[in-house]
Amino acid sequence: MARTLQLASTGWAKLALMPLMIFVNSTAVAAQDDSIYRLPAGTRIRLKMDLELSSKVATVGDTFIARVAKPVVNRGATVLVVGTVVEGSVAGVSHAGSAGSGGRLEVVFDKLRISSETMRPIEGTLVNKLESRSPQTGNMWSIIGGTVIGAVFGAVTKSTNGALIGAGVGAGAGTAVAMLRKGKDVRIRKGEEFEIVLNKEVVLPVLDY
Repeated sequence: MARTLQLASTGWAKLALMPLMIFVNSTAVAAQDDSIYRLPAGTRIRLKMDLELSSKVATVGDTFIARVAKPVVNRGATVLVVGTVVEGSVAGVSHAGSAGSGGRLEVVFDKLRISSETMRPIEGTLVNKLESRSPQTGNMWSIIGGTVIGAVFGAVTKSTNGALIGAGVGAGAGTAVAMLRKGKDVRIRKGEEFEIVLNKEVVLPVLDY
């Protein structure tokens, strides 16, 4: 009988402690969710390029390294120091071509190397895309300029047909110039600073900086 009462009292004691245990666990989870080491999606990180990366020579799959150029501070505490390594790779590339087509370079950032033993996977992208706009305006003026010069040349012959023929020849010459004008490649120079944005939350390790 005494043993039965003892078990019953133990059971009631556990039931009485359950709300306290739930409260403690909830508080711990809330504290974890509110940790300064939790970087939410949308966080921007300023980086500095280690070596030059250019659409002229880059290929898909190439890897590169950049380093944190400005401390990442969360609620007054530094959680990422200058020099922290961020690893990235080339996800897409287009070389500059004829007819003024500019180069394009698509890069992603997938690793945050906090120390030689500690790494965190990330999903980061450039805030500003690496695209070289095709000089369409310059090409247009090359064609128009060639047409005008050709028309003037034809008019010298004092013939309507001559003016039309001259305009056609001039336009053809202008188009040839436009087609031969190569677009510009894009690049990130060595030492150049830029910003990336985290597309997914990252939980950093607690380190004593």
